Amino acid sequence: MRMAQTLGVRFSYTEDGAFALDGVSISVERGEFVAVIGRNGSGKSTMARHLNALLRPTAGTVLIEGRDTADDAETWEIRRAAGMVFQNPDNQLVATIVEDDAAFGPENLGVPPEEIRARVDKALADVGMTEHAKSAPHRLSGGQKQRVAIAGVLAMKPDCVILDEPTAMLDPVGREDVMATAERLNRDDGITIILITHDMDEAARAGRVIVMDSGRVVMDAPPREVFSRADELARYGLGVPQAAECAQALRALGFEADPGILGGAELAEAVSKLRGSGSLDADRDNQSDI
Repeated sequence: MRMAQTLGVRFSYTEDGAFALDGVSISVERGEFVAVIGRNGSGKSTMARHLNALLRPTAGTVLIEGRDTADDAETWEIRRAAGMVFQNPDNQLVATIVEDDAAFGPENLGVPPEEIRARVDKALADVGMTEHAKSAPHRLSGGQKQRVAIAGVLAMKPDCVILDEPTAMLDPVGREDVMATAERLNRDDGITIILITHDMDEAARAGRVIVMDSGRVVMDAPPREVFSRADELARYGLGVPQAAECAQALRALGFEADPGILGGAELAEAVSKLRGSGSLDADRDNQSDI
């Protein structure tokens, strides 16, 4: 069964306004890690809110595990299946103790107390926050708060976690904490991850990248394919991961560098090979002669 599917979805925030989503049709399978990128106003966060039934399409259909988001009777089951984590964790934390916050969702679902305890313990362990179970959320770092917000979603036992720019307000350490948590949940627990991000390095860590512009899907492919189309991405106001940008600079200088390079380790290996062949040293010598 597909985790999520949108069929010709159109959406406008006003009756006579432009469409924030304009004919979006995508499908996400169970267990996928999908990143959605696009410049501000491209429609990526609007689409995320449709997948959690926070918004409903003006036209078209959104299905979560086969359930239609337009059906009021399915709303809570849809939100249990596809949990949402927002950009600012402070807007999602509701309790004064970490473990109480993680328990909030299942309590509202009517889960028995003994099962809530087990769910909270597992959720906090899954995000590496067990030792902070008795802490006050306001004393945590930004990355820790975001992991608590993720734990609150996990305690509802979702099949999918939608992360709407979850690292936008975090420092590098916090960003890595959240990304590592998302990767681990996807890899170890098989949870479907849909990551809305403006960070190309984060998107490169997904298994698939969807590019949106003006409310439409303009690319949908594995990261290596998407980020090898740098000129096309530039037309949509987007860049490429830093390692890919460095590899492009090497190619512009006449060096052989794989256009599929996305990460720092791959870039380091490529530079090492160039050094081993003497290409970089030869070029440096030629430049000094000039």
